[in-house]
Amino acid sequence: MSFIMTDPQECSKQTQVWRMRRFAGIASFLLAALVFSLGNTCAAKPLDRIAEVRLLSRDQAAKALPVTVRGVVTWWNGRDSFTIQDDSAGIWISISAARVRQLWVGDDALLDQIRVGAEVEIEGESDPGGYAPLIHPRTLRILGTKSLPRPLPIERARFFSGADDCQRVEVRAVVQGFYQIADGVTLIMDANPGRFIAQVSKSIAINPAALVDAEVTLRGVAATHFNTRGEATAVRVIISMAEDLRVEKPPPLPDEVPWVALDRLLPFRAEPIGPHRVRVEGTVTLALAGRFFYLQEGNSAVRVETPSPVKLKAGDRVEAAGFVEISRLIGTLCDATVRKTGAASLPGPIVISPAEILALNKFAVETAQVAQPHDHDGHLIRCRARLLAVQSDPDGKGLRTLTLEHPQTVGQGTLIFRALLHDGKTEQLDFLQPGSELQVTGLVQLDYAPNNLPSRISRTVPANLDLILRSPADVVVLSQPSWWTAQHLAMVLAPLLLALGGALVWNLQLKRQVRRKTRQLAREMHARHDASIEFQATLRERTRLAANLHDTLLQTMSGLGFQIEACEAEVVPQGFGKPPGHLEVARRMVDHAVDELRNSVWALRSLPLNGMGLPEALDSVAHRLGAGRDAHIEVSTDGDLSRVPDFIAGNLILVVQEALHNALKHGHPHSVMIEIRTLDDPARITLTVRDDGPGFIPGEQVGVAQGHFGLQGMRERMERLDGTLRIQSTPGRGTTIHAEAPLRFYDGELADRSIDDDQSAR
Repeated sequence: MSFIMTDPQECSKQTQVWRMRRFAGIASFLLAALVFSLGNTCAAKPLDRIAEVRLLSRDQAAKALPVTVRGVVTWWNGRDSFTIQDDSAGIWISISAARVRQLWVGDDALLDQIRVGAEVEIEGESDPGGYAPLIHPRTLRILGTKSLPRPLPIERARFFSGADDCQRVEVRAVVQGFYQIADGVTLIMDANPGRFIAQVSKSIAINPAALVDAEVTLRGVAATHFNTRGEATAVRVIISMAEDLRVEKPPPLPDEVPWVALDRLLPFRAEPIGPHRVRVEGTVTLALAGRFFYLQEGNSAVRVETPSPVKLKAGDRVEAAGFVEISRLIGTLCDATVRKTGAASLPGPIVISPAEILALNKFAVETAQVAQPHDHDGHLIRCRARLLAVQSDPDGKGLRTLTLEHPQTVGQGTLIFRALLHDGKTEQLDFLQPGSELQVTGLVQLDYAPNNLPSRISRTVPANLDLILRSPADVVVLSQPSWWTAQHLAMVLAPLLLALGGALVWNLQLKRQVRRKTRQLAREMHARHDASIEFQATLRERTRLAANLHDTLLQTMSGLGFQIEACEAEVVPQGFGKPPGHLEVARRMVDHAVDELRNSVWALRSLPLNGMGLPEALDSVAHRLGAGRDAHIEVSTDGDLSRVPDFIAGNLILVVQEALHNALKHGHPHSVMIEIRTLDDPARITLTVRDDGPGFIPGEQVGVAQGHFGLQGMRERMERLDGTLRIQSTPGRGTTIHAEAPLRFYDGELADRSIDDDQSAR
């Protein structure tokens, strides 16, 4: 045994360390418990400041955290959405979304009392929204009124990125245009620089045309347009009160608008000219009323877009005042006012190919120079090209598009471009044939879509071009396509090949078709044979059964009646009182049973036609069953009934017999109508039996379960004819039985011989 000797002082130090570690562990546990408790308490506490909601991430906001905030209504659409703002931020309140989620339980009457400037308290839940977090309200309280928050001057980085969404802001800008909307007027603004729109409520009376080119100060709620990915695409300012739109500088008079040469719209300037209108002058080379026109002056041409209804034509001298638009990568004058100043001669077309235009622009980019003599955008040119296709506008606006092909330099293949005709008799171009060689005259419209990243960093180069045609006369056919094209050759050979292939297929299929027709004919003959046998056998069986009933049961019942009468005569001598009641009842029951049995025997024995035509057989059935009845029975026939086979006619008569018997026995009608016709479809025959009896509820009538087989028998009989039977009845409105079957022909003589052979074999 060995012992380890330890220093007592060292042991004391180890004990102290152990105690300190234990104390630290307990303290850490208590601190974690306290933090956890505080966390739960904080989580349960509703968010009470709008900025706290706005700072939530999308995942956090999607947890529907409880929110209770107070704020001032800064915008209200009068229906189900509004914005509020407290001293920290603004936010969107969506009552419609809360209704969809069945969250809103507030008083709808309060919604009619909401106005801009009302102080409200909202209790609800957070939601990530389509762009920024918003609140779905559960309840709403109106606390009173309060001054609107002081609008913050915009910081361009925040405003145009959408960071000021739902915040009340102030911005000074130039009005560059407008358009009417259902809720008021939308102004197109430029904050020099920075384009946005201002939505002015329809409750504010303004003349938007008088504001164009004016400098105004706007106060309102910033709102953000966004896409389905939740990305900001544009910004706007919503204005709810008239005092929030103030004109700082009225638009300049027409003579005060500065003149700018067509080739100086967007050149380098040491000082920018700002977002106001500029004036240009030139000769109209092409015009579409109310849409756009092209002006040309010397070697410079500009597209001018205008809503003005002034009708212009090529050759007009025009003065136009508008705003320079740079977002299309080429100088364009937009929202222009127009004034005619005279007339001038039109510049003639330049003979140059689209490939040459793109090449000189590309060379200008590569050498960092301006295109020489110019870029040709908006200029009239003439070139040759081969037509590939003619397309019409799917929107039905009369636009025709010619897809053209022009050879480029050696080794570069061909260039595909378009020629567009907006107005005029555009249908004249529909007769052009693909493959035709054309001479095309039109105005060049360059497409400045960037083609690669290095070019886009510094300069842009036209990627393609279109020609805008002035009229169908700008297209001249130089040569028609050769008829012997691969397509036409295929068209000629295709019928021959199809005919040869068809002959081979017909030859191969002929035997199969003959065999198939033979089998089909055999099945049809067999079906006709079986159906005829069934019909004749049914008739003979009915006759045999009727004879047996007549010779046995009917005779027995009649004899029983005679015996009851004899008993009555013995019990009560003639002239002395009445027989006992039970004998009289028994005699009446026997008489009724004899009548019913006699009717059944007649129904079984009566042949369907018995040498008569179908109309005469129907009249016979109606007369026989209607004898002694109060009901009026009428038979109506239409069409050629002489060609109805006996098998079908016999079954239809049996259906009429059963239907008429049921109507007279159970319905006691005043009238019964029997209609049979073949006019609607010569290949089918229809039968209708209609009475005005009390009717019944279909599905509740007695049937096989109660021992009544009439309706079931009629339905089975029609099914054997490959037909249908429908019963329509309404209590108090009578009953209608409608039967329909195809007209098929059956070999009755063959059936008779088959039955006779079968009986002789027995």
